[in-house]
Amino acid sequence: MNKLLFSILGIVLIFVLTLIFVNQYNTRNFAQTSFLEIEKKYSYKIERDQFGVPHVYGDTDKDAAFAFAYAQAEDDLEHVEMMIKMSRGELSNLNFNSKTFSAIYSLITGDGDIMENLDAIEGVELDFLFKFFNVHETVNKKISEIPEETINYIKGYADGLNYYAAKNPNLVDQSLYPATVSDLVAGMTFRMPLFYGIDHSIAELINLMDDKEEEVAMNMNALSNNPIVASINTYFKPSGSNAFAVSKSRSQDNETMLVINSHQPLTGPVAWYEIHMKSGEGLNIMGGTFPGSPFVHVGFNEHLGWGATVNQPDLSDIYELKLNSENKNQYELDGAWVNFTETDQNFKVKLFGPFNITYPLKMYHSKHGPVLKDDNKAYALRFVGMNDVNHSTAWLKMNKSKNIDEWLDALRMEQLASLNLVYADKDDNIFFVHNAKSPVRDPNYNWKQVVPGNKSDLIWRDFHPFESVPQILNPSSGYIFSTNQNPFFVTAKEDNLSLSNFNPTMGFQTRTTNRAYRAYELLDADKSISFSELDKYKHDNKFSYNSRQYKFMEEIFNHEFSENKLKNAQEFLRDWDLGTDTNNLHAAFGVCILSPEWLAEITRKPRPDPIEIFINCVNEFEKNFGTVSVKWSDVNFLERGSNLVHIQGGPDVLRAIYAPRSDDGILKAVAGDGLYIYVKWDENKNQVSKSIHQFGSATMNMGSPHYDDQINLFASEKLKDTFFN
Repeated sequence: MNKLLFSILGIVLIFVLTLIFVNQYNTRNFAQTSFLEIEKKYSYKIERDQFGVPHVYGDTDKDAAFAFAYAQAEDDLEHVEMMIKMSRGELSNLNFNSKTFSAIYSLITGDGDIMENLDAIEGVELDFLFKFFNVHETVNKKISEIPEETINYIKGYADGLNYYAAKNPNLVDQSLYPATVSDLVAGMTFRMPLFYGIDHSIAELINLMDDKEEEVAMNMNALSNNPIVASINTYFKPSGSNAFAVSKSRSQDNETMLVINSHQPLTGPVAWYEIHMKSGEGLNIMGGTFPGSPFVHVGFNEHLGWGATVNQPDLSDIYELKLNSENKNQYELDGAWVNFTETDQNFKVKLFGPFNITYPLKMYHSKHGPVLKDDNKAYALRFVGMNDVNHSTAWLKMNKSKNIDEWLDALRMEQLASLNLVYADKDDNIFFVHNAKSPVRDPNYNWKQVVPGNKSDLIWRDFHPFESVPQILNPSSGYIFSTNQNPFFVTAKEDNLSLSNFNPTMGFQTRTTNRAYRAYELLDADKSISFSELDKYKHDNKFSYNSRQYKFMEEIFNHEFSENKLKNAQEFLRDWDLGTDTNNLHAAFGVCILSPEWLAEITRKPRPDPIEIFINCVNEFEKNFGTVSVKWSDVNFLERGSNLVHIQGGPDVLRAIYAPRSDDGILKAVAGDGLYIYVKWDENKNQVSKSIHQFGSATMNMGSPHYDDQINLFASEKLKDTFFN
């Protein structure tokens, strides 16, 4: 055993030394390239407004993309580089420790596999998914389908990153450069399924391989506690989103109004970054994007704007494959044995400093999609977007659209797998779509369960046309709202669509958020909405008496407690007006009770017992504060560096603030309201726009004056001018 160990360590050492040499060579090679000279090929300008927001200009779209990338690298290099690593399946990064060594030793000797060691190596979960999805192979095979205009644009963005790296060699990880068009396309291809709920399918697949079918069916804890799901939640999961559109017919001042309010983590690789791009080729877009993404994902131009909220239609399926008992590398399809497609994937793990180690793993694919298998069973995953690489063209078309027809043409490409979208324009069109690239499925099967994998006609290849998904143009009510709720409750009752009119295999979500109830209650009651009133509604911080959350509390109200302190706390809770405003004395205790219900609902865990939660909160508040009556401003905060400010709002209210509870009962926001934008057009089509970011434009540059220069405005619920032109 000792000899084997020393042999392995010797091999590792040689391998590591080789990697060091290669890494040094690559560093020198990049430094010697002409990337410092590449700037001369571009005609661009970067200007920052008084809040540090970059306004970038170029003669061409490509020039503007170059400037955009450079500005983003200045503000958020850490997460831009994280996205490059992710786009190559190279996120694995952990300081060396005994647990890491044990995992790697197990992998080298063949005594374990990657799934058994996920917890030991940071980032390997997403690396595994990247390779499981076969992203690189898909991109390499299909990148020629992307139009030249889009490729040139992405090339401009990649060159901007490379120029920044060449100019700042001591600030960057030189092993990542040059960034390429393929890197950026792969990153977008990989990210799309992570937003529509693929994590639950992945977890179910893994649990099936672990013979946990009953656990999958009966207990969703098994899914949400899976390390891959946890990793997706850490890096990508938003907590919700809002968007509102109001037409002139509903407006007090004859204006068309749009509120863009997507909720994301406040920091990290999917925190919003504000940008304005303008070119001589018709690009003039401002809004929010993510690190390493060359496009605005929510925003506006002079003609139109849109907001997005995450939806979760059924866009993935699991197939059970029958293995050949005589050849475990074959599965049955249409009465014949078919070979799995095998690929050798390498996982590179950073140990410490320059030390890395690479280990191989075989991946399998069937006609259905990627496969997990052993000698006894195999399951395949099929998901929407697995063969799509042209998201970039759709985003670029949306960014450059001049009217609703051009904007809809981008969606008709069906390259954006999901997202609810709320749209408004200067011509007074308002529009909602529950966007979903829905597969055409055999209605004779229950697609919510595992599907037999032995029939090729069950391998869906076609998709319902864009026109078949729920969408509403210019409802008579004059208003639209989207808050991650079901697509059949987005406006006044008389204008809503009916679920019965849609194909049941499309698998639409049925959940209704508190935010949806409050949006409806506020907007529907106001027959003449002003811009200031719409601002007030967006910042509404109350729970609805129609919400799940209130029904959860009603069970507490109806319970008979014998202990006086519980009776008193019960009466105190009854007096809550359901608000989360600064001076509210009931909100802290109320949110303590409601948060577990909300968290269980969005993570698909079993509903907690309200009585148990109530008693726990009473005891917690007695311990931390000596009373259940605690002012909301004393416990609910937004923190940025040394700047700590109290903030209104809470989980699943329109002023959405999501914060984990510390042991001392203090809450510090980690997600929810971040960058949000207001746009309106008056009767003469003149445009006004305002925005606010939760922190500032220098999202990771602590030395910048724009690291936290918007936090006080944000906390006081005020917006700044966008300086859009």
